[in-house]
Amino acid sequence: MSLRRSSIVLAAVGIVLAALAMLVRYVIAPIATKLPGDTDETVHYSGKATMLNSEALQSGDTAHAINSNVPITVDRRLRVTSTHGDTAIMKDFLTVHASNQDLSSSHTYAIDRTDMNGSKPPSGTAVEPSKGALSSAFPANGKRDDSYSFYDSTTRAIVPVQYTGSATREGRAVNVYKITAAGPVKDPSMLKTLPVALPKKLVGGLGASLPAATRAKFTPAAVAALPDPVPLTYTGKTTIVAYVDRQTGIAIDQTIDQQVIANTALGGSQTSLLPVSVFNFKITPASVSELGDQAASVGLLLTLMTDITPLVLVVIAAALILIAYLRRRRPQSDASAISEADAATGRLVA
Repeated sequence: MSLRRSSIVLAAVGIVLAALAMLVRYVIAPIATKLPGDTDETVHYSGKATMLNSEALQSGDTAHAINSNVPITVDRRLRVTSTHGDTAIMKDFLTVHASNQDLSSSHTYAIDRTDMNGSKPPSGTAVEPSKGALSSAFPANGKRDDSYSFYDSTTRAIVPVQYTGSATREGRAVNVYKITAAGPVKDPSMLKTLPVALPKKLVGGLGASLPAATRAKFTPAAVAALPDPVPLTYTGKTTIVAYVDRQTGIAIDQTIDQQVIANTALGGSQTSLLPVSVFNFKITPASVSELGDQAASVGLLLTLMTDITPLVLVVIAAALILIAYLRRRRPQSDASAISEADAATGRLVA
């Protein structure tokens, strides 16, 4: 059977386009969902805080040792400082602005750029022990189940992530995840800012400001039995509710409740004395809007790369291959003309 040259060309182009569709869908698109090496973004929060007034406490003014319902704003900056193949080194900066003071903290993670779990850092790079758990970001195409885990920097514990359902934010479908962590404070940078003990007279003067259940334990005999100074330990509790864009993994909205409680041994049992800090804040409406726009833009790009572009390429490829198949045979007149030309050439040669 004689094939048209145009059929061969069309079939070849169709095969190339089909291969290109697979390349875009299964190679290029997954690369687009990786954590970019130039990530550097800031999200703004606002809320309220209850904070220990260190100056009042040290001066003996225990009645004003706690400042409640202090308005706060929070800036959180996530920045990739370097990449090493599929691993990114992420800096997570948090600055709380409260009244006339700024409280800053910083954490460093090694993150798998695809699933966003903690991974092994490159040699010589110090990171927090978050291996196998989320810490600063969620992956694209998030799972709607309880299979994720989360690293809590305050307690340095890995805790489960609970999927609580779906919702919408800024017109985008989101997965709602709840994270709860509680335990002894193990964050070295936080512990450095907390007193390891308080003078006994200050602890004794806290009685009136303590919760009723704690005041009941604050008997004169129990206070008298305390050492001087009174040693303190700290427990932390964090609750996060994240509204994560289902397609892109961008947390469009988020609420965070954090508290650190000072404890001591009183009457033979561990007793919570007072909150050193309580922070309740959520992403501001302006940042929610910006994150929603970002999710929409990234989502459109992913849709083009994972669905539309491969589909268009496959359709064109199928059409070209079909046309090539239908045109595969040369017309009979062309074949006869070629045969006669070949015969004439043979006679001339002879």
